[in-house]
Amino acid sequence: MKRLPFALFAIVALLGTTTTSASAGGAETADVAHQGGNSVYAPDGARLVRQTNGISIAVSMPTPEPGDYTYPEGATAGHPEVFTLWVFVFNHPENCTDPCDSDDTTNPDVEFGVYNAAGHASGGGNLTLAGRVGVGDEARAPQGITPHPLSNPAGAEVHLAVTSHGGLDPATLPGEFRNPTGSPLCGCWWVAIFD
Repeated sequence: MKRLPFALFAIVALLGTTTTSASAGGAETADVAHQGGNSVYAPDGARLVRQTNGISIAVSMPTPEPGDYTYPEGATAGHPEVFTLWVFVFNHPENCTDPCDSDDTTNPDVEFGVYNAAGHASGGGNLTLAGRVGVGDEARAPQGITPHPLSNPAGAEVHLAVTSHGGLDPATLPGEFRNPTGSPLCGCWWVAIFD
């Protein structure tokens, strides 16, 4: 059983097909799962490089066709559309209830934190979102949960999620690239897991 990452407001457990493998140079790759996690959307579409002072992450996948996928509440199709990349870090997965999920976000021994890594407006072709989280960078967390910064890049469990914001609205920029979208059970994120 695999997990959908904590998309700043919730973690939803579901069956998925994400896999992780190491490649030359220490990079790890993982499949990006379709919304809902039932199949692979982009084989080896996610990449994670662990460094002593942080992690570098990237997701590359076909840009979802406007109107052909599940949108978070309040988002509607448009052209181009806005997508953001979120990084969910469980610094000490050995303290998770196995697997790391919503039950573990409030456990201070797990040291959970959330990062907004990238945002992009895309009108087709391939969507690539990339970013970096450094050790000690300020983390976010949902209300009521104490955020913990990345402290264990070599051993942290990392969940990546791409979320849609729907059609680009210039009136909401640049904040749109930094705000989370999605309700707890929307099943509207594309997901990759590095454990």
